[in-house]
Amino acid sequence: MLTLDRAVQSRLVVALLVALGAAVAGAATALVVSLLPDRLATPALAVTLSVLALAPTLHALLRRGDLFQPTVLIGLFFFLDFGMRTLLVEAGSDLAEPFIFVNIDDTRGTAVALAMVALALTYAGYYGPWWRRAVRRLPRLSMSLPERAPWTVLGLIYVVGVIARGVLLLDRGATFASLDLEERLTDDFNVLLQLGGLSQFAVLLAGVYAFRRDRVRPGAIAAGLAVVAPIEAVFTVAFGAKHVFVFLLVGLAGLHNYRVRRLGGFKFLLLVASAVVVMFGAVTIYRDRVHQGVIERPADLAGLATAPAALAGELVAAGPGQFLHAALRTLVNRHTSGETVASILAYGDTVDLEVTGVDLALIPAFAFVPRAIWSDKPAPFSPQVSSAFRGVAGNRTSFGITHTGDLYLRHGLAGVVVGSLALGLLYRLIYGWLVDRPGATAVGAVLYLALFWRIIFVNAEIIPVYVQAIRSLVVGLGLMVLVGYAAQLFARSARHASSQGP
Repeated sequence: MLTLDRAVQSRLVVALLVALGAAVAGAATALVVSLLPDRLATPALAVTLSVLALAPTLHALLRRGDLFQPTVLIGLFFFLDFGMRTLLVEAGSDLAEPFIFVNIDDTRGTAVALAMVALALTYAGYYGPWWRRAVRRLPRLSMSLPERAPWTVLGLIYVVGVIARGVLLLDRGATFASLDLEERLTDDFNVLLQLGGLSQFAVLLAGVYAFRRDRVRPGAIAAGLAVVAPIEAVFTVAFGAKHVFVFLLVGLAGLHNYRVRRLGGFKFLLLVASAVVVMFGAVTIYRDRVHQGVIERPADLAGLATAPAALAGELVAAGPGQFLHAALRTLVNRHTSGETVASILAYGDTVDLEVTGVDLALIPAFAFVPRAIWSDKPAPFSPQVSSAFRGVAGNRTSFGITHTGDLYLRHGLAGVVVGSLALGLLYRLIYGWLVDRPGATAVGAVLYLALFWRIIFVNAEIIPVYVQAIRSLVVGLGLMVLVGYAAQLFARSARHASSQGP
């Protein structure tokens, strides 16, 4: 007669009970929502999703857990996109401007429900105990960094990144919004963009030497931020990429957490929230003043140097009230994934989109084969979706179709179910292998934090997100090999000089 080991049997019973409980809870939620009036059903779904989305953050705060695991910020994106925005739209708030597509009221609630399914399955893949144990048994990342800080090398790497972004800024326009799709897909644009990312790696690597377990070096941190912060703030405003500077600060805070483990969760969240408000407010007022003709976009180095002073004058003139309103307005209207997915549910079957599932398996090829060689390499299809839904030609758009909408367009509901579960497994693999394991090194922390701000953007199309993540991983590994080799050369040269004597 076949028997089961008691430990295995008990785990199976627990797993079965959890699955049954989740099914009952889901059915009960659907039943309760279906009994509500139509005007209350969508807000009820949005509130339920918000609770689910913020659960990892609340758990980390209450249990002093890790605020830098992927599900914390991914849950925050779901809250902003599907929870907060939906509630503000339903309440008729003036902060929520009308979406670019209309006649989606009938599918808005369904979109929030679909997002809830996607988030729950992402959590299931991420928090699954068997997968967590399997990831912890993977071979360790054995690469290490030199003990002595190679400040000269890191400074040169940072300068290369600044020069690359400066060339991109002056050659291609003051904001990414001014570039069309063909401009963004050229090989030289992507090379410059990737070289610009060297600056972020250099800052994170410098943090490894500033945040040591034995002692933190506040002088080095203050000096570094005094140089880096103004430069990064200028590029953030000039490019209109509001998240870059914020996530650089988040990356440094995460590195401090993994190296020293002394971060206060609540204070850290307040700091990040303040940084988000400041950057969104500053960039929004800058763009408004540019469109009004009050401020000119920098067209040369002189214009780039004087732009911060002109912007500071406009911020002072705007005052705190207008600044805060501008920041909140932009924050709310940048997170429209609920209405995006509602549009896909409403119009997705009416247009002929060139979307295939096999493209997801070709992400590594998309990352490494240049378009000059692979001329027919598929382009991101978010602009295609936007143009088809609006019935107009053109490829300029900030219409993010979201991971959930991407999976639904490719494979329907089955794609959302399987794809969301697979994404949860991938997040656990990245987080568990690089940082959440015994013997994790500083190299793993740097690579994780460099990938962190790439992979959490679940409100974007899947392929561009992971193409950039793979490229960042390769660039980061190559950069660490270069830093280690340069440090060895400097050490060898110093030993040779000392052996020669005076």
